Amino acid sequence: MRTTFLTVFGAILFATAVAIGFFWGDKHALDTLNIVQVTPDQMAQAMSTDDFYGLWRESTLIASGTVAGVSQKDGDTLIQLTTSSVSKAYCDIGSTTTTLVAGDPIRILAEGEIASRVPSGVMLLGCKVL
Repeated sequence: MRTTFLTVFGAILFATAVAIGFFWGDKHALDTLNIVQVTPDQMAQAMSTDDFYGLWRESTLIASGTVAGVSQKDGDTLIQLTTSSVSKAYCDIGSTTTTLVAGDPIRILAEGEIASRVPSGVMLLGCKVL
């Protein structure tokens, strides 16, 4: 009888701890949600000065600009965003196709944490066109 009581009590205690952890994790995720509006110039410049990850590693980035060009590389579609400097900003939309062409307006969504440095600037991986 005592063993059954301890087993039931342990199961209830464990379920309570799991529930508290679930709700705390949800609250933490929402409390730290960070969405930032940036420009292609800001992103390219920040990557070239090693400030990108310090500024936006934990942020979701929304950027508006103009398409400078669209290309394919290793099965992925890369959209180059127009910048006013030598540093470039690219958006990798994966195997998704697009009808965008140079000169079109664009608005994108990307996670700062998975951006990558490329020799000419910044590559936003897993980018979504809005």
